[in-house]
Amino acid sequence: MYLKRILLLIILILQIVILSTTSAFAKTTSKDENKLSNKPNSYYYKQFKEVFERIQENYVQEPDLQDMTDEAVSGMLRSLDPYSEYYTDEDLEFFLSNTEGEFGGIGVQIIYDNGAVKVISPIDDLPAYKAGIRAGDYIIGVNGELVSNMGFKKAVREMRGKPGTVLNLLVLKVDENKPKEIELKREIVKIKPIKYHLEENKEVNIAYIRISAFNKTTIRELKKAVKELEKQSKEKNKNIEGIILDVRSNPGGVLDQAAHVSEYFLDHGTIVKIKAKNKKDDMVISAGRFVEKAPKVPMVVLINGGSASASEIVAGALQDHARAIIVGTTSFGKGLVQTFTPINDRAAVKLTTAKYFTPNGTSINGKGIKPDIYIESAKVEYATEDNKDSKFTSSSVKSYLKKYNKEENKEEGKEKKKSSKDKKEKKNKKAKNNKYKEDKDKNKGAYVMSAKYKEDYQYARAYDLIRGLIIANKQP
Repeated sequence: MYLKRILLLIILILQIVILSTTSAFAKTTSKDENKLSNKPNSYYYKQFKEVFERIQENYVQEPDLQDMTDEAVSGMLRSLDPYSEYYTDEDLEFFLSNTEGEFGGIGVQIIYDNGAVKVISPIDDLPAYKAGIRAGDYIIGVNGELVSNMGFKKAVREMRGKPGTVLNLLVLKVDENKPKEIELKREIVKIKPIKYHLEENKEVNIAYIRISAFNKTTIRELKKAVKELEKQSKEKNKNIEGIILDVRSNPGGVLDQAAHVSEYFLDHGTIVKIKAKNKKDDMVISAGRFVEKAPKVPMVVLINGGSASASEIVAGALQDHARAIIVGTTSFGKGLVQTFTPINDRAAVKLTTAKYFTPNGTSINGKGIKPDIYIESAKVEYATEDNKDSKFTSSSVKSYLKKYNKEENKEEGKEKKKSSKDKKEKKNKKAKNNKYKEDKDKNKGAYVMSAKYKEDYQYARAYDLIRGLIIANKQP
């Protein structure tokens, strides 16, 4: 029985936990505060009892009392905040499977947002990613039924299934105005929380580590990754000189894993403060001195609006202890702790029982972690000899297309006369651009970067920052 495995398990947000906007939560709290009354509990019990009995006596057909009770309790918890929930044994089995590391589905990290499923991040090389689903897209329909009608839990269950079976989604992409039907096949989804590579050149060796989820294997996989990166670096007769820790679009996970990751990078000190309704339940989690530690080198942490909960604990701890420079955009702002408690042999309650604060005592709920250096995501454009001083705007593109179309309408004979000359000019231009690239690389001391550096603007700026720190520290 799954209930036996989660007695008083304190967790934060999982990869597919139901979230709502923080503004909606603030509004609900304010509204609830105005409703507070001094009526005794018996008044509300009686009200519930009367409705229950009236249904039994007068409803046109025999009601399913268990379903009715489940829905009533679910509604009770939903009225509190977007995170408190009621779980039947079936719900619970699904919920717990998200920390086990493997299941059948399409490979997306999602939240519930305004009656639709919002994609935080597709998992690389899995069905959703291969079908072109990206962060910020909205799944508004699953197998012909609108998510707003079926609810989040059912939508998620529908997206999971036997590997190889077909799934039809109605997706509103972030850069399009009309929904698009997408057909894909489910696969076994293995949640690998850690990705890494070594960004190396003649000047510095910098380790890049991405944490996409905080599940039960995260800290173990993180330590393995660092050891492998150290090995790769030593093969080049160097040590790791800097670390980029990427928790962008990481919706959170298990609290103890966030604590272990923070502890791995901190010498000592407070990681997170947890404050409950009852002071006796308050907690301070601190980093131990005599545990395995990561290399103490300059460090940057990348965050964005999809970094929530456990991700914010790590970023907040490293920021408050000045262990890392935080780069990116403001994080989600989910600073609440939920506790799972069994209530009988077939159900459990996930209830918001505490708030968490960064080591300096800052509450991030509804505010998020603010980066030390604010950098929005953008596409990186690289210069050639022809475009190094140019700036492409919408008007210049329009002018270009107009000119191009005009050129296409010229007489074919005239084009043929020019072809020989054009080929020669094109050849010379190509050679010139190749020479420009060679000079550029030569001047940078073989500063040949990974594809990620070329495609990910925030990452590129984080790399440049940490590279500058390393070089500055080497100066006499």
